[in-house]
Formats: sequence, C-alpha cells, structure tokens
Amino acid sequence: MASNTGDGEFGFQIAPMLDVMFVLLLFFMMAAGAQKVETHISVPLPGRGEGPAGKVPVTLEIAADGQVIFNGASTDTPTDLQMPETMARLKAVLADAPERPVIIQPAPSTRHQRVMDVLDLCKAMHVRNIAFSPNGD
Repeated sequence: MASNTGDGEFGFQIAPMLDVMFVLLLFFMMAAGAQKVETHISVPLPGRGEGPAGKVPVTLEIAADGQVIFNGASTDTPTDLQMPETMARLKAVLADAPERPVIIQPAPSTRHQRVMDVLDLCKAMHVRNIAFSPNGD
C-alpha cells in the first residue's frame, strides 16, 4: 500500500517556471527575427507644370455632322474623306514627337464611318498611341 506522508502541499517547483520562461524567450526571439524593417523609397512626384512636349496629347474631335476639329481648330469639310489639312497638321505634330498620344473624341451622334475615316488617317500617319474619350456634347 502506498502511504501518504505529505500534507498535500507540493512547495515551489522551479522546473515548470523555467520551462515557461524558455518558451517565452524562444517566442520573443522568433518574433524579433521576423520583423520587417521599413525603408524609405523616394519616388518623384509629378509637378504642376506641363510635361515634356512629346507627352502633350493631340485631340481630334469629331462633330455630329462629321467635322474634324484638330486641337480646337476646324479642319477640312465634313464630307472630305482624304482630310488633307488634318493629315498635314498631324504629320507636322508627329514629326517632332512620334510617341505623342492622339485622343479621338467623337460626338455621341457621329456616324461610325467618319470615326473609321479618322482611324484610317491615324493608321496612315503611323500613330502609335490612340485613345478614345467621350466628347462633351
């Protein structure tokens, strides 16, 4: 038979306390090693002035009647399929900066054929950056 010689108290045990301390020490060492150090990356922000000359877009508005408006100035007649004045202006602008973007702004009621004529003109002039934008009509 087993005899019970103690009165039920175990006293202070240091081994479990050391185990807990070592586990906490390991936890904080691992957490400290996993920290990411943030660094400063300098990024140039855009200024308020105009960008370089090659980045100023050319705007080709197409009115409802087919009139092509080159940067705010009317060019050619609405029935002219060749658009020689628009072609000459576009050629002069692209000679300085061939990467210049061209924005086509057709009016909501513009005939699709006229938009295709302007696209064909841009293709003939080897325009590389073409975008469409809604017209304010």
